[in-house]
Amino acid sequence: MKFPRVSKLGWPLMLFLSFLPLVFWFFTPLPLHQRFISHGAFSFSLTMQALGQALGLVGMAMFALNLVLGARLRFLESLFGGMNRVYIVHHILGGVSFILLLVHPILLVAQYLGFGAIGLKSSYVLYIANPFCFAQFSLVNPECSYLFGVVALLLMILFLVLTFFIKLPYHTWKLTHKFLGFAFFFGALHALFVSSDVTRSPVLQYYMWFLAAIGFASIMYRTILGALLIPRREYVVDEVKQINPSIVEIVMHAKDGKPMSYTPGQFVFIGFPDTRGLEEVHPFSLTSSPGTDKLSIGVKALGDYTKQLNRIMPGSRAVIEGPFGRTSYVYYPCKEQIWIAGGIGVTPFLSMARSLTKESDYKVDMYYSAMSSEGAAWNEELCSIAATNPNFRLIPWYGVEKGYLSADAIAAESKNLLGKEIFVCGPPPMMRSIKSQFAKWQVPVSCVHSEEFSIH
Repeated sequence: MKFPRVSKLGWPLMLFLSFLPLVFWFFTPLPLHQRFISHGAFSFSLTMQALGQALGLVGMAMFALNLVLGARLRFLESLFGGMNRVYIVHHILGGVSFILLLVHPILLVAQYLGFGAIGLKSSYVLYIANPFCFAQFSLVNPECSYLFGVVALLLMILFLVLTFFIKLPYHTWKLTHKFLGFAFFFGALHALFVSSDVTRSPVLQYYMWFLAAIGFASIMYRTILGALLIPRREYVVDEVKQINPSIVEIVMHAKDGKPMSYTPGQFVFIGFPDTRGLEEVHPFSLTSSPGTDKLSIGVKALGDYTKQLNRIMPGSRAVIEGPFGRTSYVYYPCKEQIWIAGGIGVTPFLSMARSLTKESDYKVDMYYSAMSSEGAAWNEELCSIAATNPNFRLIPWYGVEKGYLSADAIAAESKNLLGKEIFVCGPPPMMRSIKSQFAKWQVPVSCVHSEEFSIH
């Protein structure tokens, strides 16, 4: 079977769509130089106003696109090279969007500095304090239009405080995402109806309406319309295997008898609606091989949710969305590969090892890093695969015996790092360390692939 190459179009496309409003803004009826110069001299007031407007436009564009990235749409994987990379961009774009939208009102207020109380009275700071705004509600009412922007910003601040400064249970944290939906609603009303270049330039106005539409569509897709539009499959749990004291493997079969199609190393979002407390969907790597009629995931008890998975009873339903991911040997052209697994990060490699055949022309060195042999789940099976498949070599690496796995050790064992595809999955500190070491060996970034789903 042929698989598509991993695309790199995602980032350029997001940046183009984010900064496109500035292109339209430059060609609005007001000449660009008049945004910065008054009576032949540089104007601080006009400059602050222009910069505030520009940052607001880009910030709202990024906000809308960020909602699209968070909708978990399948076509995005083809653009970014995997859903985990989509979420990396989602986090970065969301952070930049918030900063721009925070600076936007600060710059607009700064334009009145030096004008005294009389000038300040005309600013939107006092507009939003108008107690008659809601009594005289209108989308085009200046007081209300400015107030919408402030409400949106306060909701974004509340969301970020809950995200970064308060440790919340997953389901509660997920609920706080609704603040972003409300924030976008009020932010869009502010951007579309406040008197500005958006209302004066038809092309810019149409584009901002387009961004508002795709943002709202993404929110609706993941919430109200999700039950109808999001493709999900039902599986039935056959067995919950206790691999070691902290790791279980859940084996399932398709309820309709038609197993899903997936590639080795992918992951799914899965929830167990028949088990109280496990209804929420979470991402887990598949450990099964696509050549079997069973589906399985491997999970380590690391949090409140994963510690309860051993309560699942055979016969329980599993609702699955996916598969997702492009961190698999089948998506890359080079057949000489190095796989590096750390702890529970072995799960996608287990799926890949199970699917690797003797007849394939791949040559794989797999490094399995764990503190000790007791903590190396599925080690016996991996050793068995290595003993029967000449294309697969397993190199166990136990910290108590050899210390931390390093790029130097890998280069010495595998003879060469350059010209090979390298896959890494494990604890985030381990992945950051090993990738920085590869950089010192001048291994191209494009040849190092990692599954970093723990970021969200």
